[in-house]
Amino acid sequence: MSDERLEAIVALVRRVRHDANNPLTAALGHIQLLLDEPVANDPDVRDSLETVERELRRITAILRELNDVRVP
Repeated sequence: MSDERLEAIVALVRRVRHDANNPLTAALGHIQLLLDEPVANDPDVRDSLETVERELRRITAILRELNDVRVP
């Protein structure tokens, strides 16, 4: 694979990471706000919200790893 092609792939990965980060940050913020609401006192609701938060953080960590992608 050519260096130009690899650079284009790396640029795409970085763009996707950046663009995906914005809605993830917003979603995490909303989940954290919901966890502070009285509705979160219901154990089932709290469990669901915490599951969503955990998975969003997992996606964020995966995207952070994409930041390390480099052209050899």
